[in-house]
Amino acid sequence: MRLLFWILVFLSFLLINETTVEWLLAVIVGGYAPQPGFERATQYFTLESFLFSASFRIVPYILLSAIALFSSLKSSTIGKIALYCSLATISLFHLWGYWGMQHSLFTSEHTSSTSALAIVFIPIHAIWLSAVAGALSYGLAKLTERVFNRA
Repeated sequence: MRLLFWILVFLSFLLINETTVEWLLAVIVGGYAPQPGFERATQYFTLESFLFSASFRIVPYILLSAIALFSSLKSSTIGKIALYCSLATISLFHLWGYWGMQHSLFTSEHTSSTSALAIVFIPIHAIWLSAVAGALSYGLAKLTERVFNRA
């Protein structure tokens, strides 16, 4: 795989987390300016809590990286499309999940006492969703290739 893929994997893992999403929520939903929104999002930030949630969040990225390194997907264009689609699915699902987990903090909605469990379950669901997205994109790219090769 090219360096771009690995940079995207690293940046996705590093930047799409509950703190970054909370900052986005503060700015977009809460009406904060960027600097006060950042202060609001990081008021309870600790390195220990970041590493704790990162230990769950890294699992789908490790599985995707293992597939990218040890499978033959990296040697074909269709395989690369599947890997990039899987990465996009992981990233978007983490963003969506953390958004939903914290959205009530900036609205009048009630925050569930079990919403913190999402830190564990969002990465678990990201695994199977990225596998489905990768398989579907692989199949669709393969079908598209066959259709255009017949023409």
